[in-house]
Amino acid sequence: MTEFLVFATLLVIASLIFVLLPLWRAAAPTTGKRREANITIYHQRYAEIEREVSAGRLTRRDAEIEKDELGARLLDDIDAAPGAVEQPRAARRPWLASLLIVVLLVGGSAAGYRYLGDPRALRADDMPDVASMIGKLEQRVAEQPDDLRARAMLARAQQTTGNYAAAAENYRALNAAMPEPRAPIVAAQAQATLQASDDLQGNTRKLYEQLLSIDEQSSEALWYLGLAAAARGQQSTAIDYWDRLLDQDLPDDFAEVVRNRRAELAGDKPALQRD
Repeated sequence: MTEFLVFATLLVIASLIFVLLPLWRAAAPTTGKRREANITIYHQRYAEIEREVSAGRLTRRDAEIEKDELGARLLDDIDAAPGAVEQPRAARRPWLASLLIVVLLVGGSAAGYRYLGDPRALRADDMPDVASMIGKLEQRVAEQPDDLRARAMLARAQQTTGNYAAAAENYRALNAAMPEPRAPIVAAQAQATLQASDDLQGNTRKLYEQLLSIDEQSSEALWYLGLAAAARGQQSTAIDYWDRLLDQDLPDDFAEVVRNRRAELAGDKPALQRD
């Protein structure tokens, strides 16, 4: 819920910036911009007068008169700008409008969540207690070992929270309770055992071999058994596992990884990815 509050706060701030920034820009003094524009226009017109003189469309005397008038208008505008534009703008900062927008946006958001959302979700004591849930599952499994659904939920919760050894043991118990081992449960047990031991040999390797005997197309078993064989120095065995894996319809990224690992093991240069 902390993430929700942070996101909601950032969203309100972004909304305020989006609404208030144009308002304050519109109220900002524009004297400098207007003065720069007039000076630019002055230089452009001055250059046009010189071009007209060069082309013979305007006499030098008429050109000088027009230049004088052009300079006089520029001076009048510069002298009048501070008193006529800058001071009134400075006095019209949109403080009241900004305050009203802040109150309406923040208050409206809070009221909307109060009536349309669930304010109880913001209370820490209403948040689910994962440790308590796992404790209840453990108690239920201890009291009713044959409740396979509760044991499966417990194993998954333990694996999710990082208690890999306990998860592996509960997956083992699930498989033992089955008339015959099931591939998804063997795969889950092998994965939890690998996570607990960080070792592809020993029990992890036996579990993946069991998984492959149940499902000859298990990409997970073929991949990890290939890694285990490579770690033991059995390159030909690893290549055989990965060749069987590459015969399958794999995602492109995973297939590229397998091909490169196989090439490295075979002594070939890995293929470069091309755009």
